[in-house]
Amino acid sequence: MGLVGRMTYRMGPSPAPQGLTNFTFFAGAGFSKSWDPTAPVGSELFTLETAVIERVADVGALNRMFGIDSFEAISADRLRQINYQLDMYERYPDVRSRYVDGQNLLAFRGALRAAVVDRYEALTTLNYFDPETAKFPLIDPTPRQSAILQFFGYLQRQQDGSGHFAEGIRVQFVTTNYDYVIETILDNIIGYDDSLFIYTYRGFTPKRIAGRSNISLVHQHWLVQHLLKINGGFEILRSGDDYVLDYSKRTPSQVIDEPPVLMLASREQDYTDPYFRAIFPKAVRLLRESQVLVLVGYSLPEDDGLIRFIVRQFAEEAEDGRGKSIFYIGPGDSGHKRCVLEEVFPHMTSTGVPNLHIYQGGFDEFAAECLRLITETVL
Repeated sequence: MGLVGRMTYRMGPSPAPQGLTNFTFFAGAGFSKSWDPTAPVGSELFTLETAVIERVADVGALNRMFGIDSFEAISADRLRQINYQLDMYERYPDVRSRYVDGQNLLAFRGALRAAVVDRYEALTTLNYFDPETAKFPLIDPTPRQSAILQFFGYLQRQQDGSGHFAEGIRVQFVTTNYDYVIETILDNIIGYDDSLFIYTYRGFTPKRIAGRSNISLVHQHWLVQHLLKINGGFEILRSGDDYVLDYSKRTPSQVIDEPPVLMLASREQDYTDPYFRAIFPKAVRLLRESQVLVLVGYSLPEDDGLIRFIVRQFAEEAEDGRGKSIFYIGPGDSGHKRCVLEEVFPHMTSTGVPNLHIYQGGFDEFAAECLRLITETVL
């Protein structure tokens, strides 16, 4: 909160000393779990039942191709192997099985994504967009949700764009999550008659959003923040060369026919899809232009080598990290967290930059403590 106080917008004829400062929140599954304790983390989401998948391939075909038995769930490790096999079929057509072709590969990928959506819904609930109110509904938020809303609401008020330059703090988001938690937060810290879609840049420009034409095809820098889903999202659908954002509840058959853009667990993550090629440069530029990076509920696993490399762009060299700060928030051993970050930022060990702050609790606890500090300062 000391950083917030120094970098916030101040009323008066003089601009804030730091100009416009990006506070970028890099959110993993633990962020969603801080919002909703039933949200899945780790391998929970990728442990799949076969019922949805059997709409595309019967039990015999699944057993012959992947060794899948309909009486057992597909484990996260087995899913990694299946996705790797599909990736190899896609990349090297010569090694495809006799009865595998481009069309049924697409259908099978659609079925896997539909199974992931179905699994998410079995564990918790997606907060679907309400077309009648044109909002992501939030009725009777829990104490932890209220703390998170108030925290981000406070940060959002520390900026101004009424002068010649945008000034103060701008909150940005990069996330590995598929869900709608960040959308719900952003839509509920603005007016009831306003929409987050006007102020949120996704790294690509969807043709339609929630069944309506996109009214903000070209954003203005002084007005907009980023929400970059670097593993895709349940709402991101491809329509030819265009994209649409569909936040409605869809049946498994509809998801199979029009699968969302999702990066599923695999032995070898394949980010060659045009969506990821569009998103990654935006994430890299945003991180380079950020002064404060807040890692929330993301463990930076070794398997996510490319994601680690993207995070490193926040301070690729020691010189880039001078004056910058990283907050690493989430339960777990602080020594392990430091070791992980020193792997991502090797110069941190010898130079001490960027400045590192570790918080060993959930993000809801972090937000609540920040709010108490705000109250004490005001009083």
